[in-house]
Amino acid sequence: VPATFNPTPRAPLYLPAPIVRHTLPDMKTLTMRELNRQTAQVLDSVENGETFEVRRSGRTVGYLSRTAPAKNLKPDWKAHFEWLKKQPKPKRDALDDLMEERRRLIERERQMENL
Repeated sequence: VPATFNPTPRAPLYLPAPIVRHTLPDMKTLTMRELNRQTAQVLDSVENGETFEVRRSGRTVGYLSRTAPAKNLKPDWKAHFEWLKKQPKPKRDALDDLMEERRRLIERERQMENL
């Protein structure tokens, strides 16, 4: 039987132990059923700064937090390509390295035939 809640706006609110399982020191896990049955209490806790991970059938479906999620920013490709243009060019490229390795192998094979 869950405890009765009588929260005041300034007092910290703690949910009873059977309702919540801790995953991290600052985040608690709720099932969909627990959220459905204790919505008002959970929202009061969120308002007081708690963060919850919400799960359905054992899988995480979302998070409840007082802070807004970070905006999904698109990359600034123009600035990235400008940065790439400013980078020093390598003295040799990969093709030169492969050709040098091939020359070494050919020379080694020639030396092996002469033995």
